[in-house]
Amino acid sequence: MASRILIVDDSDTNLGLLESVLAAEGYELHLASNGKEACDAALRLQPDLVLLDVMMPGMDGFAVCRYLRATPLLAGIPIVMLTALNDLASRLQGIEAGADDFISKPFSMPELRARIRTIIRLNRYRALAEQRARFERLFAFSPSAILIIGPDGTLSALNAMAEALFVRPAGPPLHGAALDSFLPASAVGLILRLIASARSGSYPLPVTLRLPTPGTDCILQVRAAGLAESNGPQVMLILDDVTAEVRAREALEAMNRNLDGLVRARTSQLEEANQLLLSYAAFVSHDLRSPLSVVMGYLSYLETGPLQLDPAVKSCVGRAYAASVMMEEMITNILRLAVDEHAAIRPDVTINPRPVIDRLCEKLGGLWPDVPVRFIVHPMPLVLSTPPLLDRVFFNLIVNAIKYAAGCGAPVVEIGGFDSPEGPVLYVRDNGVGFDARDADRLFREFSRLPGAEASDGLGLGLSLVAKLLRAHHGCIWADGRPGEGATFFVRFSSSGINGSERSSPQPESL
Repeated sequence: MASRILIVDDSDTNLGLLESVLAAEGYELHLASNGKEACDAALRLQPDLVLLDVMMPGMDGFAVCRYLRATPLLAGIPIVMLTALNDLASRLQGIEAGADDFISKPFSMPELRARIRTIIRLNRYRALAEQRARFERLFAFSPSAILIIGPDGTLSALNAMAEALFVRPAGPPLHGAALDSFLPASAVGLILRLIASARSGSYPLPVTLRLPTPGTDCILQVRAAGLAESNGPQVMLILDDVTAEVRAREALEAMNRNLDGLVRARTSQLEEANQLLLSYAAFVSHDLRSPLSVVMGYLSYLETGPLQLDPAVKSCVGRAYAASVMMEEMITNILRLAVDEHAAIRPDVTINPRPVIDRLCEKLGGLWPDVPVRFIVHPMPLVLSTPPLLDRVFFNLIVNAIKYAAGCGAPVVEIGGFDSPEGPVLYVRDNGVGFDARDADRLFREFSRLPGAEASDGLGLGLSLVAKLLRAHHGCIWADGRPGEGATFFVRFSSSGINGSERSSPQPESL
């Protein structure tokens, strides 16, 4: 690469003369006709040498010299002053400003070329010496072990980290040693292939080797790079101790394998437990159906048989038969839900909840003949659910609404729905005793009953079971109410499959 020279002179004649003299030397020449222009050009070009005229109007050569020396990026550039001032005071002023040499005008062309050639060569030597010193410091204090392999394959240099790694007490010096004298036989072939690849001019991928050390093996990652030097091609090997990282990775892999085994074992246990639970549910369903079938048979005979019953008695028998039919449906739905949950079956199509709601209202309304409850069913959106799930959820909610509205003069149960950004919402509202909104969370806890519920039967399990059932099917439930003003229960069915909770969304305004 050609050396870059900046020539500064306010005389076009002098600039042309210097340019013609130096052009034949192969330098890259740049010209400036005043001090300000010279400073700007020096910052832009960062030349290898500045030929600087002293006597210039405005910013003279001394000022330019002081600026260059005061600028860190330019402080090391050699400066040769071209001056017609031969007195000692002027030369001292130039030296104080930072000039490296002086050439008096008029100057000898051969002398000018020789001085410039010498200054540029010395400047290159200085730059190389600085680079060498910098490399030696990096080499000495590098946290990696570094080995320099000579053209003959022997070790020509190593740094302190490499000495700590390979030098043994009372052992022979490593300088000039062959690789197999300090590396294990298993690693020599690997390192030789790495060195050959680096000498060919490529950048080989790092290799990993294990170095036997007292107590445990040291794991090293080795990289190689070729060095073109005057005494032949050399290779630099950089060795990083990655023992801690490899041990940590191995421990993590072992832990993952162990964890995977534990998960498999636990999954197998859960599958066995689920299968046992499913078998138990089928067994209980069968045992419940057997006596229930007998009861239903006798009730059906009493209701439709030849016996002449008192109308009041026949009405009671009819209600009892309807309740037994509903109980059989409940057993079937519970077993179906258990099977779906065990098989991880989730609904993938929306259904119209209205038929299920209408059937529940018709059957439940007849179970309490002394409670003249009035059902109001509003339009409802399609929901991502199954009929058994809807039946289980709204059976509990409608029964709950009837029980707590029974003490009112004209009990009313409203059922409807609307679409929300999180998914379709269905609600059941009554005009019963209501509850304090601050106690809403307690409604969904096991065996938790609010003040005012003492007169009704039950253990406080229905709503908690409904909440758990909805969570298992990616839905949620929450409630709103006021004492003496009834209660509203909201059920949201998510269309995105995101699991919900009792309080996972803001409560809508009262309908």
